[in-house]
Amino acid sequence: MPKSLPLRFRNIALTLLGLGLGYLTLCLSTRLLYVVYLSGGDRTISPQFLAFSGLCGIFFALASGYISAFFARRSPVKHAALFCVMVSTLYLVPSLLFGSHEPVFFTVLNIAILTIGAMSGGWLRYWQVVNRNSLVLLEN
Repeated sequence: MPKSLPLRFRNIALTLLGLGLGYLTLCLSTRLLYVVYLSGGDRTISPQFLAFSGLCGIFFALASGYISAFFARRSPVKHAALFCVMVSTLYLVPSLLFGSHEPVFFTVLNIAILTIGAMSGGWLRYWQVVNRNSLVLLEN
């Protein structure tokens, strides 16, 4: 990010960059799950695939929350929460306006997985920043 930008615009740009990269990470993971699902001969959703996609969803949501918090460079937990609100809104609005082919349980489960994973990623980044700052204080 160029240092010539005023601090306020640089912070806004870093927030938008973090949210965009976090969302891109989440979207790519969803596409990878579809590739795995479509590569099999049977098109029914098995309990094993649901468990696998839930674990992958938590992992990639954690990565997305961490990426959002990392690129924002300040208030990592708030940026992870903002990421959760953004993605939940992007998921709920079309579902409510146009209907959904999946049961309501899947919608609630997807939002819960996203919230747990992304907030864990934000807290992981917060813990990393706090420990790095405490190490700097100990060295001085």
